[in-house]
Amino acid sequence: MTKILSLTLMLLFYFHGFAQNTITEGAALLFKNVKTKLPVADKNSIYKKINFSLSKDKKQFAAVGEDAEYPFVAFVYPTDLNKDGKEEIFIVFGNSYTSGHTGSSVVMYIKDKSGSFQPNLGFPGVTPDAMPTKNLGYPDLMIGGPGFEWPVWRWNGKEYNFYKKIKEKDLLKMKAISIEDLSKTYASSIK
Repeated sequence: MTKILSLTLMLLFYFHGFAQNTITEGAALLFKNVKTKLPVADKNSIYKKINFSLSKDKKQFAAVGEDAEYPFVAFVYPTDLNKDGKEEIFIVFGNSYTSGHTGSSVVMYIKDKSGSFQPNLGFPGVTPDAMPTKNLGYPDLMIGGPGFEWPVWRWNGKEYNFYKKIKEKDLLKMKAISIEDLSKTYASSIK
């Protein structure tokens, strides 16, 4: 009886470890060609939390529970905004069906104190720009959309919240850096 129990426990630990190291089909597509330090378990967790399903051709995504006739692509941008060695993951995705006139939506995943990735932002917008201004170690983020004034979001220690709007003329004076460019720089530093 003890040998059977031991064997059962060994198999459970083995399969749990196997599941932790096996990337799901959706996470594999989401993180395809993305240079990141994330382990498989974190990639799977982020994919599960973003609530996408695979499109019929399994080359794009669809919103879970939505009409799969409107597939979309998603772009993943790993960064380290506050230089603490932990990645923040930006995902820009969608189309006019999922995101209205803006045509895309933005969500950021950031680790909480327990080490679990939590979603932040999550609304229609284009790829964010990191502003030169900071709060609590994180840059303010400008996330554009339709219009001539752009919202700036500020880190409050737990999440990004709306901070203020800036006019186009003021934005042109600032040295903002796109999250896409920050991500490329970050990826080139990964060994």
